[in-house]
Amino acid sequence: MAQPLLSASGERAAAAVLAAFGVTALYKASTLPFGSVREPGSGFFPILIGAALVLFAVVSFFAPSRKLPEGEAAAHGDWLVWSVVIALVAYALALPRVGFVPCTAAIVLILLRGVGALPWRSSLAIAVIAAVACYAFFTRLGVPLPPGILAFR
Repeated sequence: MAQPLLSASGERAAAAVLAAFGVTALYKASTLPFGSVREPGSGFFPILIGAALVLFAVVSFFAPSRKLPEGEAAAHGDWLVWSVVIALVAYALALPRVGFVPCTAAIVLILLRGVGALPWRSSLAIAVIAAVACYAFFTRLGVPLPPGILAFR
């Protein structure tokens, strides 16, 4: 018999925590100038991220529970959560020194390979392309990102 990754109440609690983070981000960012798409202000991205967090929390709150085969649920769910938490902490710590492109490529690779279970070649190609594309997109918008060891400028 299949077991849920989390109980229904656990999933709803996690969604509520995510919503709380999103609402807090929206509240804090509301004091910053928003700007526009062509000229984003300092509040532009925090407001978009806060809104996305709230949106994903609402979707997660009402989504049906995912099921895994019995016995695998706890081990698989624990491993996924801890791998993502550790990857995000490492990302935050390494970002200023190592730079946006290598750190973003690494975390996308970890998520695609570890959580998404895509093949290595596909994961690596997508991770590098996504990191470079994000760097180009955000720097074109005028968002300063840490160049780190690759210093594209």
